[in-house]
Amino acid sequence: MKKTKKMQNVSDIKKRKYICIGLIIILVILVAIICLYYFLSNRELKVASFPENTNESIEPVLEDKTLDEQKSILLEILDEQINTYNNICLDSANTECITAEEKTAILANLTELKEKIETLETTEEISTVSKEISDYLDTLKTEEVVEEQEESSSSTSSASDKNNSSSSSSSSSTAPAGNIESILNNAKLNPIKTGYPALDNQVASVLNSVTNDSMSTYAKVKAVYDWVINNMSYQLGFVIGEEIDNLINQYGFYEKDAIQVFLANNSFSTLKGSCDNFSAMFMILTRRIGLDSYVVSAINNDGGGHTTVNIKINGKWYNFDPEREYRSLKNGKIMYYAFGEDDNDSKPYKYMNRSSDVAAFHAFQKQPESNYLKATITIAGKSYTAKTAVSGYKYVIPDTIEIDYATNPTTYINIATNNKVDYIHKKSDSPATNYVWETVSGDRGTINTSGTISITQKWGSLRYEIIHLEDDLGRELNFVVRVNYRDPSKQFTIEHQGGDISYTDYVDLAITTRDSVGEVTLSGKVIETNDPKGASAIVVGESPFYDLRVSNLDRTKYYYVVEITGVDEAGNVATDTVRIEVKF
Repeated sequence: MKKTKKMQNVSDIKKRKYICIGLIIILVILVAIICLYYFLSNRELKVASFPENTNESIEPVLEDKTLDEQKSILLEILDEQINTYNNICLDSANTECITAEEKTAILANLTELKEKIETLETTEEISTVSKEISDYLDTLKTEEVVEEQEESSSSTSSASDKNNSSSSSSSSSTAPAGNIESILNNAKLNPIKTGYPALDNQVASVLNSVTNDSMSTYAKVKAVYDWVINNMSYQLGFVIGEEIDNLINQYGFYEKDAIQVFLANNSFSTLKGSCDNFSAMFMILTRRIGLDSYVVSAINNDGGGHTTVNIKINGKWYNFDPEREYRSLKNGKIMYYAFGEDDNDSKPYKYMNRSSDVAAFHAFQKQPESNYLKATITIAGKSYTAKTAVSGYKYVIPDTIEIDYATNPTTYINIATNNKVDYIHKKSDSPATNYVWETVSGDRGTINTSGTISITQKWGSLRYEIIHLEDDLGRELNFVVRVNYRDPSKQFTIEHQGGDISYTDYVDLAITTRDSVGEVTLSGKVIETNDPKGASAIVVGESPFYDLRVSNLDRTKYYYVVEITGVDEAGNVATDTVRIEVKF
């Protein structure tokens, strides 16, 4: 009897043990489910976000840009996509991720598009490839991204219809939580402008539309936060180096300040941009209100880059992230997840180096003159001055310098600088300065603070004289001088000088002009041929490599006589004739 009772007790203990283990397992599963749900509901997308209509977002920024600038813009767009897909998650079961095979294919296609851009020679080719890029980027949109953009677009449109008033923004949004209201209202204010008139006017317009003097600091910050989120839509962001250089040299900005001015000015005009643009706009708006705001770089938990805005108030940092809020809209309402977060709050990213970002920003102060390389050149009795704090800055002389080469075969360019420089002088048929100066051929020398470059020209033509100056600190100035060499006593002439004749179906022609007034416009027509198609079937137009291209030919069977006509800026006309045929 005692043995039976003992066995029963052991059995009861085992049962209780198994029940406890089972409960623990169930509890672990429930915790795992809760954590997974929290993770999925709060994490940001790990895929690239694209414009709602890529054709409309890429083409406008290419307008009025040089060929090199257009190529640079497209390369920056593709580099951003390559970076995104290099860091994208790999999971075939997750709609926010892609498979390894898809990643390989996408990176290969993006790289191929980059290689294609390098070979482009005309704006027409750029236009074709930019559409190809737009179409391909559209195919990369996942359903989740498209749905999110449609929801955001819908909320943006409805918000815009409300005339961007602060009261309408508040009525469709949840109020920010916590004590950020009292923190903002107790902040010391020091309003500043950027010093860039176009941007300052846009900032003033927005502030006048959503704030007034009777509002508290908190109410003003919330109003501009709402305005940015409700009016902006996401598209790929980029900066254009030459425009940044112009802001640095013409307005005296430090580099980081110039970048923020460029990003904000572009987005106030287009109401489109990436996190960089959202942050730049909000930072500049809150600076105008008077807060100590900074754009800060961060790394997302998925490895991608991000920027947000940190505002320092009474020695503490608070984070405001309008682009993250834009991505977190719930049925068109702003949830204020990222409005006034302190450093202890959990965020989906880590700051890269806030101290360096703060140190690099100078609150739109002007650089001291000692930061600049200055130079003055004098040619034909006229002087031109430029300065630079950057590498590769180009200054195009606004006048065309007329030189009578017959009576002045040697022309002198006098140069005065505020620092010792090395120089290279190069003749060119175009104003391009994107040379690798270490390997370019040309006259070389050193100028301590003053020196002279001589130019010898034997016969008349319109040429560019490019003077490259570089000091020991790496600051570079490229003076581009358009010089019209001509003998006023001689008649304007043109002459066929050859070209590419390696093809049977077309011929490229190089034309030399002499003694013209300014630039020459060239055209041509076939005046004689034994081709049964007739002269009118032959096409004479601009060549991507030389001056003229004659196409729709069959040089193996027929000959073609082309009359070339040149008209200079004064209306003077000159002609030349060339016979095109295969000669054995």
